[in-house]
Amino acid sequence: MTDNIKIYIAYHKKSKVINGDYLYPIQVGAANSHESLDGMLRDDVGDNISKKNRSYGEMTAQYWAWKNDDADYYGFFHYRRFMSFSKDKFPTNIFEDVEMEYLSDKNISKLEINKETMRDVINKYDLIATCPVYLRKLYSSFSNNYKQYAAPNYQYKEDLDEVLEIIKEKSPKLYQAAKDYLFKLPYGYFCNMFIMKKDLFFEYCEWCFDVLEEFEKRRDYSNYSIDGERLCGYLGERLFGIFYEYKKKSGKYKTCELQRTLFNNTEPIKPLSISLGKRDVPIAIASNDYYAPYISTLLLSITDHISNDRNYRFYILTHDMSLANKEKLKESVREISNVALEYIDPDYLLDGYSMYTRGHFSVETYYRLVLPELFSSVDKLVYIDVDMIVLADLAELYDTDIDGFLLAAARDADTAGLYNGFQPDKKKYMDTVMKMKDPYQYFQAGALLLNLEEFRKTFKTQHILDFAVSQEWQLLDQDILNVLCEGKVKYLDMSWNVMYDYAGIRQKEIIRLAPRWLYDMYIEARKHPRIIHYAGPEKPWLCPETDFGDVFWRYSERTPFYEVMLFRMSQYAHKKEQETMSTVKNEERKKTQNPIFKTIRCLKLYGLEHTLNEIRRELAR
Repeated sequence: MTDNIKIYIAYHKKSKVINGDYLYPIQVGAANSHESLDGMLRDDVGDNISKKNRSYGEMTAQYWAWKNDDADYYGFFHYRRFMSFSKDKFPTNIFEDVEMEYLSDKNISKLEINKETMRDVINKYDLIATCPVYLRKLYSSFSNNYKQYAAPNYQYKEDLDEVLEIIKEKSPKLYQAAKDYLFKLPYGYFCNMFIMKKDLFFEYCEWCFDVLEEFEKRRDYSNYSIDGERLCGYLGERLFGIFYEYKKKSGKYKTCELQRTLFNNTEPIKPLSISLGKRDVPIAIASNDYYAPYISTLLLSITDHISNDRNYRFYILTHDMSLANKEKLKESVREISNVALEYIDPDYLLDGYSMYTRGHFSVETYYRLVLPELFSSVDKLVYIDVDMIVLADLAELYDTDIDGFLLAAARDADTAGLYNGFQPDKKKYMDTVMKMKDPYQYFQAGALLLNLEEFRKTFKTQHILDFAVSQEWQLLDQDILNVLCEGKVKYLDMSWNVMYDYAGIRQKEIIRLAPRWLYDMYIEARKHPRIIHYAGPEKPWLCPETDFGDVFWRYSERTPFYEVMLFRMSQYAHKKEQETMSTVKNEERKKTQNPIFKTIRCLKLYGLEHTLNEIRRELAR
């Protein structure tokens, strides 16, 4: 058993670098790059083809290793594609990729990429490939590798024909294997990823690069597109497939296929370093790209009520917001000297967890659960939902003393009404699932003042998230926080989170069922709301006549997204109109098919005798 194993990981841009036993990061195309990637090998030293990287892709790392390094086993991964050494079989996409969101240490561990496991697996075999891709899964007409290769509009079958001709001339022993691989096999091997013993690797490189060198002499591809320019890399994938199948079928070598992963996000994750001054007010808002116009409205309402002697630092928590929307939001506050805005992607902290969502809720609602870890250097933070309008200075909320508490929030009179009978299953759920000691102390989590320091002393993020996925909580993270924080909540005046009168029933039918003291709190808070919360599926940006809708539009018309909101509202109204018309037509259709309606209509038009004859005919059927 050997330890002289070298697996080269090809990087062409800044990404999270994975180091470890047997793993050797290497910058490919280094000769063409103006940027040197730190802490890794380069493919432009010694005997190399680094300048050909645009055509050869990751194969310039293979050439460099062949010519300049020594190992008993040579292997090749990509910066976002790794082999899995785990005994577990993971679900895959149609390209046989095990998709993982983040290139994290946790996911690398899940793949069993460690010295002991890798050494044990690799030493058992002469040649390891990644799992084959069954071509008809990609497209029904891909009956073989030749058809699959020629399908993209930047790859040409004439290039593959030329490679076949070169193999026929220079490697006649492999010619039949090449034809079988290209025209008979229903699967193929992709991505130029493999692990081979030294003698096999050298044999493969001598053959493969000889074929490609000859190909470059015969074919002019100087006018190929950006995608087509990577020609030798594409051909190299087919050459590896031919070589692997040839060796596998010879029966002389031990071979195996391992799952291949694809990491969607390989950016280095840097811990936040935030230093707050005494006059700073940190405010976090979670959103996805769709909600950018409504963040803009919220920001405008907040900045209309700020104090000149305080600094307001907004942190927009988003995973998918477009650069254009980010810039629009920044531009909207750029002229306000005591306001700063930053974007943070906390999604990596939820990686590996399948968070339950329903209705109008999105996964971003769970971001508030990871704030203590995300803002590890911050002791206290205001959190505001995006579907709100703020009519007071948030510095006043931030200055609330919450020493000894996990958070400060307003009680939820709506949930109390649901508990008292409006929602039949609510009482049983809160008593038996949430097991709250006093359900009337349930708080609304749309506006929070979080004691992050106290949270970090009390909970680990993993504990919070494990608890979050242990149950399909009816109100998601709000229920979770109520269970975890019960007994350590400081209650705010309800004016800091006044829920609008959803569908005209929240006040008259739901909150009316709450204890009188909670009902009175709500009615009083409506008279002087500091924060209006449009909590429910009927949002003012789609239904402008909703409760407090005029307040929302007073701010929205001043944002750079006003026209976007009008367009969306008109689309929504049109859709609702179409649905109403469809319902009316269906009712009319049902009415005309009703036997009583049909009989009355027949009597009016044709008389009694004809109608009786029609009834007899229908009954005879």
